[in-house]
Amino acid sequence: ENEFYNLVQAFTTQAFALDMLRIGFNGKSRAKTTDPEANPNGEDVNIGWHERMKTLLGGNQIMTDPVVLDAAGDYKSLDAMASDLINAKIPAQFRNDPRLVVLVGADLVAAEQYRLYQAADRPTEKIAAQLLGNTIAGRPAIIPPFMPGKRMVVTPLKNLHIYTQRNTRMRKAEFVEDRKQFENKYLRNEGYAVEVPELYAAIDESAVTIGKVSEPAEG
Repeated sequence: ENEFYNLVQAFTTQAFALDMLRIGFNGKSRAKTTDPEANPNGEDVNIGWHERMKTLLGGNQIMTDPVVLDAAGDYKSLDAMASDLINAKIPAQFRNDPRLVVLVGADLVAAEQYRLYQAADRPTEKIAAQLLGNTIAGRPAIIPPFMPGKRMVVTPLKNLHIYTQRNTRMRKAEFVEDRKQFENKYLRNEGYAVEVPELYAAIDESAVTIGKVSEPAEG
């Protein structure tokens, strides 16, 4: 019984933490009554980091002009995309800050890996394919859970904050007879913040088109 209780507690604690990340990357508004079917990633639960940045510094830290990622596009690689983002949006004195990391959506990584493996007959491309999950543009790279697939963000991880109002936390776990189910709730007043807006640079997912990858020549 105790082991089961501990497993349930561990599962729900992890689920709460993942939901906090989900909302941080996808949240756009705060609705009095949320609609999880229309907003499966918590878009109406709270205003997340990316949406918050659209209202800070005139929204200039987020690139929204259309770009294409492919051999003939605006960026031929994720390295080029991240380097341009850093040089265009991160202040010069912070561009080589070791705390900077590249947060990259899974769709971008999948497209880049496919391109690199198609050219894996070249040693440099093979090495790049192997390192893609670790570094981009010489910075540590992370594929965050739930981040939109075509978004790219450069920022220190500690720049992304979640604040909880004191004395608003309430945890409750119980079996609800009417619904015939065990429910575990975590209620609190919470807000997302970017501590230093100048150190958050992003390419919005709506701006990115993933182009075609050239197939290797036969023979």
